[in-house]
Amino acid sequence: QDIAAFLKKRAFLEESYGRDMIKIAQQTAEAFDKSHPKSGTFGDVWISILKVHETIGNQRIRFATSITESAEDLLSLSKHIEKDRKKIKDTGMHYEKQVQEADIQLEKSKQKFEATNEEWGKAVSQRNQEPTNPGKKNLFRSSRTAAQVNIEHKCLDRNESDCRSKMDAADTQYKLQQKKTIQAHTEYYETHLPKVLSELKAVDDECSIALRYQLASYAYTFEQALTEDGLALDNDQGNNNIRVIGKGLRSLISKIDKDADWVEFVRLCAERSGRVQKSEYLTQDYMTSVSSSYTNPRVFGVSLEKLAESAPDMVPDILKRCATVVEEYALNSVGIYRLSGTSSKIQRIKMKFESGDPNPISEEDLSDINNITGVLKLWFRELPNPLFPRQSYQQFLDAAKLPDDRARLIALHTAINELSDAHYATLKYLMCHLYKVQSYQRFNKMGAANLATIFGLTLMSSDSGSQTQIAESQLQAKVVQSILENYKEIFEDEE
Repeated sequence: QDIAAFLKKRAFLEESYGRDMIKIAQQTAEAFDKSHPKSGTFGDVWISILKVHETIGNQRIRFATSITESAEDLLSLSKHIEKDRKKIKDTGMHYEKQVQEADIQLEKSKQKFEATNEEWGKAVSQRNQEPTNPGKKNLFRSSRTAAQVNIEHKCLDRNESDCRSKMDAADTQYKLQQKKTIQAHTEYYETHLPKVLSELKAVDDECSIALRYQLASYAYTFEQALTEDGLALDNDQGNNNIRVIGKGLRSLISKIDKDADWVEFVRLCAERSGRVQKSEYLTQDYMTSVSSSYTNPRVFGVSLEKLAESAPDMVPDILKRCATVVEEYALNSVGIYRLSGTSSKIQRIKMKFESGDPNPISEEDLSDINNITGVLKLWFRELPNPLFPRQSYQQFLDAAKLPDDRARLIALHTAINELSDAHYATLKYLMCHLYKVQSYQRFNKMGAANLATIFGLTLMSSDSGSQTQIAESQLQAKVVQSILENYKEIFEDEE
């Protein structure tokens, strides 16, 4: 119990440490992004360093969970051992009490035998008693007749005989009790006591083995936690948990390019002070994007039917790329899809998709996964016809209003089956992705309800007024949540 209490306190400290680490890392990153939207390589590295600390915080929370499980196992073991120990103790005391009762009965039998023996001795002495002063007796006592003397002798003989019978019975009972007591002692010391001690040792061995196992498990978990922290701090090769934040701290620091940051700073200053107006820059960017659209297919603002023409499975490439990155690197990231990325970096990734860049998501972009999710949400918002088409909008809302869960599921299933092939394929792929995300809600804190709140407004839109939109936002979230919670029933497994 003392070990379990220590582990519980240790788990509380580790969990508090992990949550505080995540909180301060996220708050610092958000404040830095707002204050320094264009900070060059130094800013990217600093954000990645904060992500390292966030990862360490998540690792500490997992470590705390493991410690708590060990503590709970030890408490359960303690209750089990205490129950068995008490049972064995009660059994041993029962056998010991039997021996004590036998000793008490033997002592009583002995006392009774001694008492009857003393009475018999007195009776014999009284019967055999002779006159101590016969001359004096003849002078003062009247002479008795022979008949009277004979009667007295018979009474004394009868009394002596009764006392002897009582003594014989007490002697027999005493000898019988002696045998019972000897038998009780023999059974106790040769059978019951060894059995009790053997059972007690078995319980002690079980406790010792289980305790050693739990301590070994704690030691292994502790070593693993320290190793993960070490890999987060210095991991030149990286692993699935660290690549999302750009490997170890030393590798990240080496990516700071002071000269490149200086050149970028000078360029930005020149743009701010140059003669070219902002409108001219926008016009030039617009013309560049328009001209590139003739040679490279555009992504944002293009209908799903148009994008499906270049995809064999009718799922847009941007959705597959962004979802793959999230599933590979960020399923454990707290607040995934809820936290916003940096606007400038989101626009930069968007332009790479628009320009047909073969690698629109670079390793540098992985330093903040919220930028990737921000690009995906932006793409959905800019669809000319939302993922849930406007012509089917009311049908989905009517289905969400149904109070019966089964009826609502059937109505949603019917509405989904009536979607076009492009919308159906995209919706199925997205819901499969979000289903994986919510399956990690223990770590990322993003369950079906949270994801539905975010994607309800993103995937559905109407032409109604603002007041109606506010009222319908709950129904929109209900649509997404119901589909997400019943993903396996709505979408048949085609693999």
